[in-house]
Amino acid sequence: MIDKNKKQYEALLVDLDGTLLNIDLDSFILAYVDALSSRFTGLVEKENFIRHLFTATALMVENSDPAVNNEKAFYEVFCPLIGQPLENIKPIIDHFYKNDFPALSCWGSEQKAAKAVVETAKAKKIPLVLATNPIFPSTATLQRLAWAGLKAEDFDLITTMETMHFCKPNPQYYLEVAGKIGCPPESCLMAGNDTLEDLVAAEVGMDTFLVDDCILLRSGIKYVYDYRGSLEDYLAFIRTLD
Repeated sequence: MIDKNKKQYEALLVDLDGTLLNIDLDSFILAYVDALSSRFTGLVEKENFIRHLFTATALMVENSDPAVNNEKAFYEVFCPLIGQPLENIKPIIDHFYKNDFPALSCWGSEQKAAKAVVETAKAKKIPLVLATNPIFPSTATLQRLAWAGLKAEDFDLITTMETMHFCKPNPQYYLEVAGKIGCPPESCLMAGNDTLEDLVAAEVGMDTFLVDDCILLRSGIKYVYDYRGSLEDYLAFIRTLD
């Protein structure tokens, strides 16, 4: 349902996975981890690799040091855990994203109305941010964006692990985005399907739109939003903005 008592916004933030991109996230993550771990056969035992990957990712998400970007936060933990220096790991990772990651596109598909959302924001000259959780490098983010039928130039900012210093659900992530686009948080609208990672934007003063086509519920938390509806509803909503 869309509240008709809406206000105008100076910037729109939109999530990718489950919002602009239709994706079977659980199956995608399983396939992703399996494919990536296969690249490290002979260097690290698979079960250990997967455990260390999740540990390093979790600590990256918890990072609160504004001087350390997400990429550095990840590798500072991951490299010692698997007992390999960055110069040994990075070529393997880069090769994986270039040669193996594209095959995972089978888990994602275009979400109806996604292109129209982008076109509408452009037509109205409202800055548009791809506010995807920056736990992936830019190449993986841009590839998933292509699976959604969209392009990098469609957005004024795309958050990736190389460019950001915080992850969702840390509210500092949203403050960093607001700072990068030069827009007060109170003038931004965040749209996404995750009741924790996306709706936490409200803690810094942003309004939120819960996109419920592929809603991701988090147990044990209470959540509130300013607007709720399908991506089609979100499209109809931003079409009314000045």
